[in-house]
Amino acid sequence: MNFKPATAAAVLATALSLSLPAFSSAQALDPATTSVSGSTGNMLRDALNARKAAAAPATPAPTTKTAATPGPWASFETPRPGIQHPSSPGLHYTLDASSAFANGDTGFHRNSLPGGIDGALFYGPDKYTRVQAGYYTLSEYPIGFDTGTVPSYVLNGAIPVLGPLLGPGRQNCNVLGGLVGGKVPNCPANLQTAQDDATVRNRIVTFGISRMVWFGGVLPIIVTPEYVARTASIGGSDDIFEVYNPDTLTAERLHLRTAQTKSVLFTVPLINSPKLFAAYTLGPQWLVHAAGLNQDNHAQIFQVLDLRYFATSRTTFFAQPSLLQNELPNDPYPERIPTLLAGVSHKIGKPFFLQAFVANGTPTNPPHGQTGRIGIIDVTCIALPQCLSNPNPRSNTALQLGGLKASTFVLQVGIGTPSVIPF
Repeated sequence: MNFKPATAAAVLATALSLSLPAFSSAQALDPATTSVSGSTGNMLRDALNARKAAAAPATPAPTTKTAATPGPWASFETPRPGIQHPSSPGLHYTLDASSAFANGDTGFHRNSLPGGIDGALFYGPDKYTRVQAGYYTLSEYPIGFDTGTVPSYVLNGAIPVLGPLLGPGRQNCNVLGGLVGGKVPNCPANLQTAQDDATVRNRIVTFGISRMVWFGGVLPIIVTPEYVARTASIGGSDDIFEVYNPDTLTAERLHLRTAQTKSVLFTVPLINSPKLFAAYTLGPQWLVHAAGLNQDNHAQIFQVLDLRYFATSRTTFFAQPSLLQNELPNDPYPERIPTLLAGVSHKIGKPFFLQAFVANGTPTNPPHGQTGRIGIIDVTCIALPQCLSNPNPRSNTALQLGGLKASTFVLQVGIGTPSVIPF
């Protein structure tokens, strides 16, 4: 046999200390609907205010003519406070530049994240309908991604001579050392020593149409079909990596953060007062197409509670607890992610605004039964000669992934109408 302990030691010592940028099965922020935190809430609030005004006693008109009673869709031209999108027909916009900071123990030697630009257009052909399109950039860093150790393996097919005898699968590096009569170093792999850049920069495109209807003539409901497309860069490059598939015992090259979803969402009001507004949204969400390790594509129920407190005509505090449903190409099945986004928006003076918020979330069901496992679960050398001569985690090291816990603080300066990052 040509395989020696020294070769295994050299390969694993090199491959397992590589830069392993961030790629995980879930995330703290996920694009599911712009409408949830945008124009749907304001459409509901405006409709309820208009209906309340219409039901109020009529004020005597100053002339002899009888004043027309305002209908349920009467528009108020007075300024609306906070983060609400204008509900009057016409074209409205949001444009902002943002900076982001990772919260918690990221393990990396720097926590700064790249800034971004967000833009959205909202068009209302009438008071019943909103058409909206947006582009958002969102940076995040996974907590604890490179702070510990994980098991390490060599794919059987990468081992000269022994590979065909061992069959499909892989060998733990400790077991491999026993096979060749020696101990392999760096087993398990020490991710803390590497201190690798795991920055994820998401690019999100959204398009949706919202239509309001009155249920039983009493309750306004907004129906929103929406499409979301997302791509990303990881560690300053693309998002293509080798991922180990434990179901097929093979390694696959995947776009780890690229996905497209479609959804049909229903939003209803809960509270509407001069100082407080609350609305609840839920609805099914599907992948536009399955990819990578995805094994199913049945409807997942997305939910979010939209809470707003109007402190002044310029300042609004908001919170959005939600249950995200996420299924990226490295997820065999969807992940459920309880998430909280909370912050404050302040209008400096037309058309400028400042906005800041914190987002935090972690999956409750990481893949392959790895409940509670976050980030990289293990790493595998998949091409022995290449791992030794040209180590590259994007092509010669396969990873098995768990979930991603992330917490991010975002500061925005913009013009137009403040808009929360889409879920």
